[in-house]
Amino acid sequence: MLDTRGSSALGAGQSVDLAVLGRAGVPAAGVGAVVLNVTATDAAASGYLTTWPKGEARPTASSLNYTGGQTIANLVVAKVGADGSITLWNSNDSAAMSSVNVVVDIVGWLPA
Repeated sequence: MLDTRGSSALGAGQSVDLAVLGRAGVPAAGVGAVVLNVTATDAAASGYLTTWPKGEARPTASSLNYTGGQTIANLVVAKVGADGSITLWNSNDSAAMSSVNVVVDIVGWLPA
């Protein structure tokens, strides 16, 4: 669903909205949450990624923690926003303030 390695990495403090309904086998309606494999790679410094429903306030919890030079994945269940999208945010609150490449694969979905 998303692979920033061929375009632009997610910068420190940046977010990206990702439409999930009607894509990659996810129905266009009746979906409450999606199950994702979220991978962080190519980061120069430690940080974390957070996912949440687009249009809602960002939670204070992380979905995936990573360290510089590490490629790591995590299974994430993300509630879907009213417009059928989720938001991903890169904290990377270290002094280096580096970007991270993000890969998101759909694993499944849960009904509303």
